[in-house]
Amino acid sequence: RLSDLEHPLVHSVYRAPGLELDEALDADLPRRFDPGSGKARLTWLGALCIAGVGMFVEAFVIITTGQVKTVWHSAYPTCFSPDEEMPCPDNIACCGLFPNTNPDTCGTVESQDLFTCASDGSYPDDMLCNPAVIGGISYSEFAGIMLGMLSFGKIADAMGPHLAGMLTAAFQIVGILVMTFFRSESLNTIFIVFLSFFFIFGIGVGGEYPLTAVNAASRGSESEDTNMSPAERRESNRLKEKERSVRRGETITLVFAMQGVGALVGSVFMLCLIYFAEQTGVECSSTNNAKGSSPHALDAVWRVFYFIGGIFVSMLLVFRSLVLKEGDGHKRILARKQRRQKQMKARHVLRFYLPRLIGTAGNWFLTDIAFYGLKLFSGPIFGSLDPSGSLGSQNGWLVLNNLFSLGGYYVSALLIDKPSVGRKRLQMFGYLVCAILFLISGAVFNMAGPGPLLFLMFVSSFMVNCGPNVTSYVMAAETYPAELRATCHGISAFCGKAGALLATILFSHLNTPQIFYICSGVSFLGLAFTIFFSVDLTHVSLAEHDAQLELFLEDRLDEYKGKLNDAKHLSLFERLTGRHGVYDRDWIYNLIAEEAKKVQNDGVNTIESTQTSE
Repeated sequence: RLSDLEHPLVHSVYRAPGLELDEALDADLPRRFDPGSGKARLTWLGALCIAGVGMFVEAFVIITTGQVKTVWHSAYPTCFSPDEEMPCPDNIACCGLFPNTNPDTCGTVESQDLFTCASDGSYPDDMLCNPAVIGGISYSEFAGIMLGMLSFGKIADAMGPHLAGMLTAAFQIVGILVMTFFRSESLNTIFIVFLSFFFIFGIGVGGEYPLTAVNAASRGSESEDTNMSPAERRESNRLKEKERSVRRGETITLVFAMQGVGALVGSVFMLCLIYFAEQTGVECSSTNNAKGSSPHALDAVWRVFYFIGGIFVSMLLVFRSLVLKEGDGHKRILARKQRRQKQMKARHVLRFYLPRLIGTAGNWFLTDIAFYGLKLFSGPIFGSLDPSGSLGSQNGWLVLNNLFSLGGYYVSALLIDKPSVGRKRLQMFGYLVCAILFLISGAVFNMAGPGPLLFLMFVSSFMVNCGPNVTSYVMAAETYPAELRATCHGISAFCGKAGALLATILFSHLNTPQIFYICSGVSFLGLAFTIFFSVDLTHVSLAEHDAQLELFLEDRLDEYKGKLNDAKHLSLFERLTGRHGVYDRDWIYNLIAEEAKKVQNDGVNTIESTQTSE
C-alpha cells in the first residue's frame, strides 16, 4: 500500500491521503458530531457560524438594501418617488413634483421639514436629488463588490486568508461609519457621499466571498499525535480527509447560509426599528410628509440600522485580529507556489481551467441576475403585490420572504452531499423549478390576487437558495487547486455580481411582470448552462486538483488518471470535446511506485558517478 512507501523524496502532493479515498454512498456519510453530545453539537455549529460571519455582515447590509430603500422612499419622496402620487396630498409642501399636487395650495403649506419653498413655489435644491446619484447607489455598491472579489482573491492567494480577512473588515468599517454618520443640509450631498463610501464598503464585502469559500473548503487539520507510527498517522489522516470530502458541500453551504441568517436578522432589525419609531403606517398628520411618514424618525431608522451593521463589522475585525491565526495549510501552499513559480504562468494555467471557469462563472452570472435582481427590487415588488401596504406591512412581507429564503439554504445543506443528488442535479432542479415559478408569476400577475402571488414569490425565494444560489458558490469553491482557489472563486463571484449589476440596470426600466419573465428566461438558460458546462465533484477530494496541477506543470498531464477524469465528474462539454484523460482508480499507487523507483535510480546513479570520478 501507499502507506508502506515512506521515502522522503516522494512529492507530498502525490502522498495526500485524499488520493486514496473510495467512493461513498448516501449511507456512508459520517456523523457530524458524537450523538447525544450537546457540547460537540454547539462546537460544530459555532465553528460554522464563526467561519461565515463575513457573509452574515455582507447580507445584513447589502441584501437588505431593498428594505432600506423602502425607508428612503417614505422619508425622502422628493428624491425617490417624485413622479408618484402621494397618499397625503394635503401635506405636499411645494409645487412641481408629485402628480396629485394641488396647484392652488402648493407653495403655501407650512413645511414640517424646516425648509421653505423657492420663490416660484417649487422645492428648494436641498430637497432634490440628481436621479443619476440615486440610481448610482446600487451601481457603486456592485462596482465595489466586484473589485473586492477580483482583488482579494489574488491577495488571499498571495498573503493568506488571515491578513486578507483583516483588510476586508477594515474596508467595511471605514465605509459603513461614513455612511452612517455623514450629514448635510442637502439630500443630494448626503447620497453622493453615501454612494462613494458604499463603494468602499463593497470592496470589503466582495473580498469576503473568496475568503469565506476558501476557508470553508479547506476546514480541518491533519493528525499531529506524536505517539502514532507513520502508517497509523497516515491512516488517521486518510479517514479525516474522507470525512471532510464527503461532508464538504454541507460544510461550505452551512457557512454560506450565514448570508441567509444575516439577511433575516437584518430584515427583523429593520422592522423593529420601524415599529419603535412608530412609522409602520401612513398617517396624514401635520408633522408628517406627503408620504404620511416622519422624515426625521425614518432618517434615524436607517442610520441606526447601519450603525448596528458597523458594530458587527467591528466585532469581525477584532475577532480576526486577536483570535484567528493563519493555519499551516497556507504555509505549505506558499512553499509549493515558490517551488512552482517559474511554471505557474497565469495565462497558461487559466487556459487549462477555462472550461470549468466558464461553468462556475457563467452559472453564477445567471443566478445573480435572478437572486439579486429580486432582492434589490423586493421592496417595489412587494409594494406592487400589495399596493395598499404601509411601510410596516411591506417590511413584514420582506421578513417572511427572507425566512423562506433561509430555509432553502438549509435544505440544500441536507441534500448537497448525497451522491443520489449532488451539486449538479440540485442546481438543475432549482433552475427548472424557479423558471416555472417565475413564468407563472409573470403570467398571472395582473389577474391573481396578492395571496397567490405572495405564495409564488416565497416559494421562488426558497428554490433559488435550494439550488443555484448555493450550488454556484459551492462549486466555485471546490473546482480548483489550492493555489488558484481564491483567485478563481473571486473571478466567478465577480461574474456573478456582473449579473446582479445587469439586473439592477435592466430591472429599473421594467415593470414587475417583465422582471418575472426575465428571471424565468435566465433560469431556463442556467439549466442549459449547467447541463453543458458544470461538473459535479461530490465526494471528490480537493487533493485531486493539486495532483493534477502538479503533473500539468511538469508537462506530464497524461499521467494523471484520477477522479477528475471519471466521466461522472466531467462536464458534458469536456466529454464531447475530449478535454480529459484516462481514469484508473489505482493510478496513484502506480504513480508513487514509479516516483519511488526514479528516486532510487537517481540515488544509484549518483553513487556510481561519485565512485567513477574517484
